[in-house]
Order: sequence, then C-alpha cells, then structure tokens
Amino acid sequence: MMKIYYTLLFFLFSLLAFSQTRTYTTSRTQQVPDIDGQLTDDCWLNAVWGSDFVQFEPHSGAQPSQQTQFAIVYDDDNLYIAIKALDAEPGKIVRRVSRRDDADGDAVAIAIDSYEDKMTAFAFLVTAAGSKTDWRLTEENDEDYSWDPIWEVRTSLQPDGWYAEIRIPYSQLRFGKNNQYRWGLEVMRHVYRHQERSFWQPIDKASAKFIGNFGVLDGIRNINPKKDIEIVPFALSQLTLSEKEKGNPFATGTRTKASVGVDGKVSITHDITLNFTVNPDFGQVEADPSVVNLTNFETYFNEKRPFFVEGSNIYHYPFDLTNNERNKLFYSRRLGREPHLSYTKKEGDYVREPGRTNILGAVKVSGKTREGTSIGILNAVTQKMYSEIDHSGERSKYAVEPMSNYFVGRLEQDLDSGNLIIGGIFTATNRKIDEDQFRTLPGSAYTTGLNLTRYWKEKSYFITARAFFSHLRGSQEAMIQLQKSSARYYQRPDAKHLELDGERTSLSGFGGSVSGGKASGHFNLLGFSSWSSPGLEFNDVGFKPKADMFLNGIWAAWNEWRPKGIVNEYQFNGSWYNVRDFSGTSLEWGNEAFGYIQFTNYYDIAGGLNINYPGLSNSMLRGGPALKTPGVINSWFSVESDSRKKFSLEYEMNFSHGFEHSRRSISYGLDITYKPNNRLSLSLYPQYVKATGHQQYVRTVTGDSPAYILSSIDQNIASMSVRVNYGITPDMSLQWYALPYLFSGDYYGFKTVTHPRADRFSDRFTAMDTYPYDNPDFYFLQFRSNLVYRWEYKPGSVLYLVWSQGRTVQGNEGVFRFRDYLGDLFEAAPQNDFLVKVSYAWIF
Repeated sequence: MMKIYYTLLFFLFSLLAFSQTRTYTTSRTQQVPDIDGQLTDDCWLNAVWGSDFVQFEPHSGAQPSQQTQFAIVYDDDNLYIAIKALDAEPGKIVRRVSRRDDADGDAVAIAIDSYEDKMTAFAFLVTAAGSKTDWRLTEENDEDYSWDPIWEVRTSLQPDGWYAEIRIPYSQLRFGKNNQYRWGLEVMRHVYRHQERSFWQPIDKASAKFIGNFGVLDGIRNINPKKDIEIVPFALSQLTLSEKEKGNPFATGTRTKASVGVDGKVSITHDITLNFTVNPDFGQVEADPSVVNLTNFETYFNEKRPFFVEGSNIYHYPFDLTNNERNKLFYSRRLGREPHLSYTKKEGDYVREPGRTNILGAVKVSGKTREGTSIGILNAVTQKMYSEIDHSGERSKYAVEPMSNYFVGRLEQDLDSGNLIIGGIFTATNRKIDEDQFRTLPGSAYTTGLNLTRYWKEKSYFITARAFFSHLRGSQEAMIQLQKSSARYYQRPDAKHLELDGERTSLSGFGGSVSGGKASGHFNLLGFSSWSSPGLEFNDVGFKPKADMFLNGIWAAWNEWRPKGIVNEYQFNGSWYNVRDFSGTSLEWGNEAFGYIQFTNYYDIAGGLNINYPGLSNSMLRGGPALKTPGVINSWFSVESDSRKKFSLEYEMNFSHGFEHSRRSISYGLDITYKPNNRLSLSLYPQYVKATGHQQYVRTVTGDSPAYILSSIDQNIASMSVRVNYGITPDMSLQWYALPYLFSGDYYGFKTVTHPRADRFSDRFTAMDTYPYDNPDFYFLQFRSNLVYRWEYKPGSVLYLVWSQGRTVQGNEGVFRFRDYLGDLFEAAPQNDFLVKVSYAWIF
C-alpha cells in the first residue's frame, strides 16, 4: 500500500512539474563580473539562484543524480550567467578538451528565446573543460551548429563540482526594441558518466513542443538591441607539390597561389542580418569522401563550407517529409560546383581543367522579426571558367562554365502563436550564354514553392502541404538535353504520356506534397503523398534527380523512453509505400520495418528490414523502354557498446538479396573509438562491401533498332576512414582525417534486353556469345587526407595551417587484389597542398 502511495505521489509531482511554467527574475548589475569561472564577484553573491532541475533522460521526470544552480544578471550590453554544476564525486567529472561545436564530456548549456515566439532559440553550451558549442534551433528540431557567435566563457573545477561563468553580448542575440522583455529560457545539465540530461524547466518527452515549453526569463528592462558589425578579412597562401610530367607545361611539379578576401556580418535591423563574402576560399574544409557511382543519377554531397552552412535552416525547403530530404529546392553545392563542360582533348594537347567554379562573391540577408516573419535572401555570382590548352607552346582557352548568378528568396510567417505557418520560396539561376558550347545549358531557370503547416492540440497533430513550380528557358539544344536527362527520359519508346519535342525553348513542371499525422506521445503516425510532373526541374540550384512520379505511403512508430528492467528506451516503426509515374503505371512498392533498443548499460542494438516487391524501372535502360525488375530484400543490423567509455565499438552489417537470384550484397563495418585521455580521440572505421548484380547497364548500341546491353558485375569496395582529434586548448586543435578507398568492378555475362517485361528474370535477356567492345572492367583507388591546425587566437579570428594529400590510381582490371592495390596506391605519386590561412575579426 505504501509503495502505491509513493508511486501516486511521484506521478502527481511529475504531472505538476510538467504543467507549470517556471519564471526566473533577473536583476541589473552595476558591477561587471570578471569572467574567470570562480563566481566570487559581488553580483553572484547577491543574485537569486535557480535550482530544482528535473531529469529529461534517462528517467524523464525524476530527480537528477546531481544538483545544479544558476544565476543571471545583466547590464546595458551583456547578459551574464553563472552555473554551479554541483557534484558529490568531483573526481568523476569528465573534462575532455574538444574543438568548438564538438562537445564531449560533462556540460551545461543555456538556451534563450529572445524572439519570444516560442519557435526559435539561441543555445550556448560549455563543457567542464571549457570547450564551447553554440547553435540555433527551431521548434521543427532544426539545429544549426555552424552559427558561431562571439561570446566569452570560463570554467573551473571546485571541491563541490565545477562552475561556468558566461558573458553573452546582446549583439549576438536577436530582439526588437522594447521597455521590458520576457524571453524564453532553458538551462540544461549533462552528467556524462550517467548519460543524464536534466532541465531547469521540466519538459515532458511525450510533448511535441520543445522551445514552446521553455520557462521565462523576466526582469530585463530598458536595454537597447545592439547592431552587430563584424568585418573579417583573410589572407591565404597555398603551395601545391605534384608529380612532374615531361613535356607538360601544366605539370611542372610546383604551383603557388595567394589570395585575399573578406567575410562580413552587418545587422541591418535588430532582427535582420546581412552576411557577405568576397572571393571566398574554403581550402581548410575537409574533402568529400571517395565514391564510385555506376548509376545514372548524380551523387549527393553534404555542404561543409561555413558561409553556406551557417543559417542554412531558413533555406531548407524539402520536397516532402519522407526520409529522402535530399530532394529540395536549394542545394548550395550547386554554387562553386565542378564546371558543366569539358574540353575534348586533341593529339598534342596539354590541358589544365578547373576543378571547381570560383565564387566571386555572395551575400545573405536573414532573420526573423518580432511579428514572426522569417526572411532569407541569398545571391551569389560565379566566375566564367576556362580550361587552359597548350599545343606546341601555343596557349589558348576554352570556356567550360558561363558566368552565372544564383538567387534564393525565402519568406515565412508564423500565425496563431506558431500553430499556423505559411510561406514560400523563389529561386533563380541566370547564365550568361556567350559561347556556342554554352547553348547546351539553360539560360535561365526559375522555381517557386509554397508551403502551409497547421498544428493542433499543443502541436501534437499537424498537416503540411507544399506546391512547386519550375520554368526553364534556353536554346533547343538545352531543352533537348533536359528532356533526355536521367530525371525524365522523354525519349522512352513505351512512355505514351511523354513526347520528345526538338523545337522546345522552354520546359515547365509542377509538383506538390501533403503529409500529416501525430507527432507527440508514444505512438506517432505519418501519412504522406507527393507528386512531380515529368517537366519539374530543380537541378540548376536544387537537387531532385528524378521527376515523373507519384509517391504515397504511411509510417507509424512506437517510442518508449521510460526505463524498465534492463531496457532504457526503445523504438519500433514500420512503413508502406508505392511509387507510380504520371501514366499511372506502378513502378515500385514495398514495406519497411525498423527497431532500436538501448539497454541500461548503454549498449544498444538496431536492425531493419526492407522489402521492395517486383516492379518496373523506367530509367535503368537510360532512355530505353521500362524494364521489369525483380524484388529485393534488404536488411541491416548494428550493435554499439557504451560510448561513455574510453574504448567503444559499433559493428554494423547490411545484407541484400534479390528475387530470382538477380543480385546479392553484403557489407561489414566496424567503428572503433578510443579516447586515451581528455585531449586525444582516435577513430577508425574500416568497411568492406561485396556485391554481385546481374542487370548492370553497360551501353546502348544505336541503330534502326537500338540494343540495350547489360551485364553481371562483381563489385568489391574496401575503405577505412581515420580520424584523430587532439584538443590542445578549447581554442586550439589539431585534426587529421584520412580515407584510403579501393574499388574494383568485374563485368561478365554480357546480354541484350529482348523482352523487358517478361515475367521471368532470365527471359528478359539474350546472352551474347562475344562482347565486341572494350571490356569495361576497371579499378579505382584513392587516398585523401587532411591535417588541420586551427587556432582561434581571438574571438572570431582564426589561423589555419593545412596539409592535404591526394593519390589516385585507375586501371582496366576488375579482379579485386587488396594487397596489390594498397601497394599501388601508396607507391603512386601524391599531390600535396600546403595552406596557410589567417583571418582577423573587427567587431564594431
């Protein structure tokens, strides 16, 4: 009976805690505290201290294992925060030094909703070692870690725990002019050894809201919003050492480069900020991973360049809410991309091709007004690029990329306390078509999107609708290229709803998506539908590799976060989906299931199963008729040890099996992490993939009756990514990344497609007695590495020292020879790039 009584009492306490909004009232200070992490200033001795934190994880609603206290004061220019992370066992506090935005160990954080819109917040986190992380977050759970405000913090280890002392200038927040403020406030504590998070304002894990559940920071009066002006010029020097090539004037073994540029940030109003960059260089950014793509669709790469990453959430405009959020109207990697065209080399020519398009300058205007209007405007101009040609000592140029202007405009309005959101986006790409070869590119491309989201019952239920339109103009050659592209294949002989028009000078399309469901509580549900007409085209400044499709599906999940027995939390979900083209023909349908369990010892396991049933591919023959495809079963499994330990492992395995023995693949990966001390972190990720498929496209033989040639292929991929992070101080770090990548493709069993829709897999092809063309077997070996020293010698001012090395070997054999490949790769002549980049921030 007593046990029932205490259980009921705890339930009532948790319910009361979750239902009340807490208020912390700050006061103005006349004495500016010395930011040293000691908390001995008079302002802290006289301050009101907040406490009574409540666990969020792992035991939602329970008392935390360690107590936390905080105090906040302010003056005309800054907000000051003191946090006491009390600990009964201070010897167990984990104090790991890490690079900015890569926090590790015990930590505290403060998040401030200075817009007072319950939808946007600015978060500032510091670890016990003094390493900083900062990010902007939205109620939709978008987190922008590229945001790097200028703020000051110091930490200290004390007999009763550890302390943090923070100074946040008002210039780093966004708020309008007012006599008094009631900002949203949340304070967080993370106890690393328990994987425990606790909040000052309790938040129910069943709620669909996070920022909307913040407490209140009251008491700030008569302050003036600060207009932030930051000008950051930089200088760069680069030395490239590579193999000399006899007779090639472009391969002398040594190249040097020097450039200057400037980045800047200017507050147009208290809410709206202008960012700009002139002649940017991103030589310190980690290289993209190696990949071999044998499909007819382009590879997607994540954005890593700081100018485009920071504040990117305002431009994030996905096509729908499915897992494939790579389909979006703005894909910033289009800016500064590899040139569209290349020079066709003639005998006796030496050619130097540009690897990327230079960005002359870019500007962004972004922010959110107190009335709930979010604004994002981006404009960038890229340079006309040339390949340099040397023929018997005579130099010439061949244009491979036109001068281009890219524009993105985004507007969104919050209504009804954020329960109704309406908005839109507009993009424009305009190219200067001043060379004959540029006629294969659209001169202009425009896209428009409209969106509406409605929430009900504390955002537990929602519906989102989007509409899309595109219009491109250009020469007949450009429109033929677009119609024949892998996104649509208008030339397909069995596509009765499509017609290739050689006289077009424009292409238009439309699309849309609708999704909705339940986002709160243990049970979540999502229904989704999207469609894109054959003419819809985003790929000048967006990313959508495939049009001409309807997608419908439903997804459901059960989440349990209340620890019970040996289980901390678990999730199970499943989905059903169907894809059709605009003629109504079913192309693909299937089911997917996924499960995840975390145990009380913080080991976890996850696994999933996906079944794609037999369907049709209207793209596999690359402009030919639709080909019936066998079904496939994909499964995956992973197990991970306790990541809190110095040594941790994660093993993962993926398996795929095609119906009618049409394909099979298996991959193994092992993620090894070792943290021998508080400064050093080592990570290895070896992976091996072996795959066999029996319908690999090889070529189309044109003629009165085109012949589509496929083959079987054995693929072997071995790679191992290596990361070493050494935190010298919270403002100084050394990082090394390396990736050896080995690939081989062995083609055999060549055949022509004779009955593309035959019921049996083997009846769709006729074997070729001989293959009268060059065998396409090949291997591709690559090694990439980056060693980066970064020192933020003053807030906003950074010195980079970079050493990058690349090696590439290619050949025409397909049998995988691991040991020989390693020898070939590391005997290959490397290209070494040494870079020094220094920036200096002027803050006004």
